[in-house]
Amino acid sequence: MTDYALSNAWQQARQRLALLEAELDPATRRHILDLGVRPGWHCAEVGAGGGSIAHWLCHIVGPTGRVLAIDIDPSLVAVDAPPGLEILAQDLTRDALPDGQFDLVHARWLLHHLPDIDDAIRRLINALKPGGVLLLEEPDFYPVHAGQRPLYTQFMDALTRAVVAATGRDCYWARDLPQRLTDLGLSDVDAAAEVAVLRGAGPLAQFYRLSGQQARERVVAGGYMAAEAYDAALSLLDDPRLWAFGACTVAAWGRRPPL
Repeated sequence: MTDYALSNAWQQARQRLALLEAELDPATRRHILDLGVRPGWHCAEVGAGGGSIAHWLCHIVGPTGRVLAIDIDPSLVAVDAPPGLEILAQDLTRDALPDGQFDLVHARWLLHHLPDIDDAIRRLINALKPGGVLLLEEPDFYPVHAGQRPLYTQFMDALTRAVVAATGRDCYWARDLPQRLTDLGLSDVDAAAEVAVLRGAGPLAQFYRLSGQQARERVVAGGYMAAEAYDAALSLLDDPRLWAFGACTVAAWGRRPPL
């Protein structure tokens, strides 16, 4: 994988990921349940992060099922892991996934960190059983440009561009996710999207503040935003008078056709 800007080795990574999980988990769980996950399913959680969805899936599929949590650094997934959870340290850009083994493969806020999105999706599709379902969730940061706080908008644009700079892309592409799944041959493709509303000092604002702290050196050194303005934006995220849009999380899913 390319140089990752938001490493799990950072001392506040667990807190940062817990804030993101609190924001995103309700919709993720709803999508997975709507897709019919049940006891006995074999599931792969790719880019498992802090492990909240992988841990939850273990309880859903039960002892007759299987959950494999994959991450380039799975140390946080292993914390308080339920019995039976399989954990694999693996780089999706280099290492092959188990082929044709899973009823469900899920990845969330992962692909925008990777250099070749279509190649990554093909790898995820290949891990599915025929008829298995792929669920992808990715952020598209277009809503941040609809607000009335230029400093906040500049900060979010600078942060997201710096975080994914090594991949040569940006964070304004996930709106295309359903089309990508269709073009890559999945059937029964469908999608949904949800725009986050952020209040200063709230959990989502604190997630972006921590992300901003972790990526500060990259942002400033890369010339994405001047240090003084960047630090002012970090302080703005602590102001409860701030209301703004966060990312739009696009969820798209489809099935691997029968062989």
